[in-house]
Amino acid sequence: MSKANSPTPLYHRIYAVMRERIVNGYYPDGIPVPSEAELSVSFGVSRITMRKAMEMLSAEGLITRMRGRGTFVTDRAQKSALTRAVVSNINGLFSYLNTVGQSTRLKVVSLDRGEAPPRICAQMGIAPTAELVRSVRVRDLDKRPYSLSMAYLLPEVGAGLTRDDLATTNMIDLVQREGAVVEQVEQVLTATLADEYAAQLLQVPIGAPLMRVNRFFFNDRMVAFYAAEILYCADRYEYRVSLKREQGKDFLLDGSQPG
Repeated sequence: MSKANSPTPLYHRIYAVMRERIVNGYYPDGIPVPSEAELSVSFGVSRITMRKAMEMLSAEGLITRMRGRGTFVTDRAQKSALTRAVVSNINGLFSYLNTVGQSTRLKVVSLDRGEAPPRICAQMGIAPTAELVRSVRVRDLDKRPYSLSMAYLLPEVGAGLTRDDLATTNMIDLVQREGAVVEQVEQVLTATLADEYAAQLLQVPIGAPLMRVNRFFFNDRMVAFYAAEILYCADRYEYRVSLKREQGKDFLLDGSQPG
């Protein structure tokens, strides 16, 4: 495996490749994963590097080692509730967020007031100098950082939030407790790289690939009252959307409607 021009340690890149294979069912159930010696040859790395990658997979609960039998993928590796499909409606999104909340632990980094990044202000339709309630939280999954969440709320919605609230409750539950009604959610997914702030909180190298999810929550007057920016480690996050055909809504590829 080439080491050139990568800010990520070699063992971590191997771990990422192995993790993707495991969660995607690359290794059959009941059959041992190739040994560290075999994997070190196929990846072209030392046994020490391969062992470190395998130790990360074991610590995450994706593999288990059985003396005299070998290393096996665990049942849990392919049954994570966090990788199930999300349907394209608000109830489906809320259900997913609830699952994430039940499967992870929150750590509050900060809660204050101030300005949001210009791109957030533009999406919310507010002035760049507008004062918002801001929070930063890290979610841990299996004792490792899973996501870094930055929230920006209009003061009338977020003024009552406390650090204790943020440490125990999903933000969407908190804003609804404050009386906000979610009529519409807009979501944008993009790839990005970890800056020094995200790298420190997510425990990844600077420049590591991340998935960025921006969500904007609108009330019944179509006013954006809450914006969330979530950064996920690219090797630990998968997003799926289930699309279904609607009866009577078939269409042709050239754009013309059937007669």
